[in-house]
Amino acid sequence: MSGTSAEDLSQLCHDLRQFVAAGLLLSETSSAALDDGAVLGRMSLIHQQFTAIAELLDVEQDAGHQIGGVNLTQLAGECADVVRLTHRVSVIFERSTLVVAAGDQVLLRRAIGNLLDNACRAAGGAGTVQVHVGAADGEAFVEVSDDGPGFGDVASGTGHGLNVVAQAVRACAGRLELHSAPGAGTTVRLCMPAGRRSVRSA
Repeated sequence: MSGTSAEDLSQLCHDLRQFVAAGLLLSETSSAALDDGAVLGRMSLIHQQFTAIAELLDVEQDAGHQIGGVNLTQLAGECADVVRLTHRVSVIFERSTLVVAAGDQVLLRRAIGNLLDNACRAAGGAGTVQVHVGAADGEAFVEVSDDGPGFGDVASGTGHGLNVVAQAVRACAGRLELHSAPGAGTTVRLCMPAGRRSVRSA
């Protein structure tokens, strides 16, 4: 990581903070009794955070992109699980059939995570964020919508935002579509070439 720029390091810290915050929230003891299923669910989510951290650090050390088949349905669901823990916003993930995209799993996790983080900040505590995964015309996509004030009217966050998303999508030969209007919320669609092989099962 000796060639890592200050911007890259800042983004890495931002990503790590999200995963660590989610892990800490999941590991907190609760006064409410948890049944075995709830405990197993929490352990699975904690494992998910550590796996994401390991993937992220592997990429930073390797400094290369591994383009392959990524289970976009599962990845978007995992990102939605994280923001539900770190934001007090209603996040609705529309479950879909298996959608596979050709891309780098770590970069796509970073892009989707940033989109959801931005959408949650825009929606605010009383708002709603919707996540939809699908495929059409040879493309796979993740669509994130919020009912906030519209693009450009949201308090700034870390300063990474759509620049990080755009960089990640370009590296995966994809593109972004953005639709926004004052008072009508924002919808961002992340489009990538559809993949033929999944790295992980749904």
